[in-house]
Amino acid sequence: MASTTTEIVIVRHPQTVANTEGRFVGRGDSPITEVGKEQILALTAYMERWKPNVVFTSPLKRALMTAQAIVSCGIPVNVVPDLQEIDFGRAEGLTWNEITTLGMKIDYLRNGAAQDAHDLGGPGDGPVAPGGESWSEFESRVRAAAIACEGAGNRVVIVTHGGVFRTLLAHWLGLPMESSWRFSVPNAGVATLRVIDGAGVLTSLEPCV
Repeated sequence: MASTTTEIVIVRHPQTVANTEGRFVGRGDSPITEVGKEQILALTAYMERWKPNVVFTSPLKRALMTAQAIVSCGIPVNVVPDLQEIDFGRAEGLTWNEITTLGMKIDYLRNGAAQDAHDLGGPGDGPVAPGGESWSEFESRVRAAAIACEGAGNRVVIVTHGGVFRTLLAHWLGLPMESSWRFSVPNAGVATLRVIDGAGVLTSLEPCV
């Protein structure tokens, strides 16, 4: 049987207010900043050049609005719940200082400490925070989303969140999940991959602006 090749672009949503304030925002949402709006324009120009034929997005507003804005109206935008960011539970919406003041445990952190959501080390064994999603649950659903997206077209765009972005990279590159947090993914960051029968080659990883 002939091999199937899919060209995939993964996009992290643009900058939000929560990003600038260092807040742990997973299932909640936060307004896109003026910088973020400029990033959407740059992403739109990128997609006009790349010409995808199908788009998948997290249902969260910061990703969904971006997906709808950056592609031509004739391209279907498919909402995939499994592309949502990890559920931070009781840590949702808090800064690292606020979490520390409450004596809350975050599992687990790069180098044992964090200043904001970008410093999460993941994956540990338990929930990311009290009442939150476990890393194993998160990994499982993101892998399922990857498989569903991969077979849907030959030029696929996925608009999602930092944690999901890293996990998708680890999945397609065949890396252990703990390696996913070694990727630095800025807001409006873009990764391009060539995926052949489930095995990916990373061709670029860069900020869009």
